[in-house]
Amino acid sequence: MKELITWYYQLQIDHLEQLEYIYYSKLGNRFLYIIPIGKEKNTTFFHLLQLLQYSQKQRILISQENTTTVLYDGIHYYVLESTVPLHERIDFSDLNIPTIYSEPYPVAGHLKQRWLAKNQFHEEQLNLLIDKLPSENRLIFFDLATYYIHLNEQAYTFINQIKDANFNVSLCHMRLTPNTYKFEFFAPQILTLDNKVRCYCEYMRDELLNDPNRAKIRSFVTYLHQTVHLTQEEWILFYARLFFPSHFYDALHSLRNDEEIDVPLLYSQALDYSKILYYFPKEIQAITGVFIPIPSWVTEEAQS
Repeated sequence: MKELITWYYQLQIDHLEQLEYIYYSKLGNRFLYIIPIGKEKNTTFFHLLQLLQYSQKQRILISQENTTTVLYDGIHYYVLESTVPLHERIDFSDLNIPTIYSEPYPVAGHLKQRWLAKNQFHEEQLNLLIDKLPSENRLIFFDLATYYIHLNEQAYTFINQIKDANFNVSLCHMRLTPNTYKFEFFAPQILTLDNKVRCYCEYMRDELLNDPNRAKIRSFVTYLHQTVHLTQEEWILFYARLFFPSHFYDALHSLRNDEEIDVPLLYSQALDYSKILYYFPKEIQAITGVFIPIPSWVTEEAQS
């Protein structure tokens, strides 16, 4: 890889560090990141190119052949130059999710269709996946699946309230968590087009799963209200997303790939999940004035 960069970009790099699926190095006061795109340049990459035209801290380097990417083992890579390091974990306050399309888009209706398809796919394979677990965890995991399927059904009721609303569309990280590296916001393979609340919701959910602390929720909502200025429909979309348990679907994905999962941890998280669903709309109303009705079963479960 180092020789490839030297050849195509005429850069004298002493060494390259590998971090997960990217390579990086420092050249003078600049940081260079070599990031994979995939076998073909995709729409996400072209949106990223457009965004970087307006960036004062990052830019894409053009190769000696006047191309934005180079091929290595059948994979397109591009070189991102940054004036600040990107191989650090992201912080909630670092998030800046710019809008891509000037025309709003009915995100919620399409989101519901994706969720329905994903849920159906997992339900059809559930018994096969449970059989991969140790016998002592199978019943617990089945109970978890039943609980989270019920959450999905509740998510659709909130989505139906905003299915005709138009939302701004951004380039979003597919699964943002406190363990996400900053460079991942420049990795086309893990970016998707969606409303920006996707990023904020996934980050907040992961942060709260093991500690559904109301003070933390208040801090998140306050920050979003003061800096991001979500619309009423976006707050409802955020709340609907909390009922779509991506962390549980990640566990199903791991099972499908024959990877181990921590069933007791998942169960422990589920026991307190209703507290997140209960406190979040309470804090939204207190801080923003936006009212989101809390399902009665959520209230009962959170207060039990």
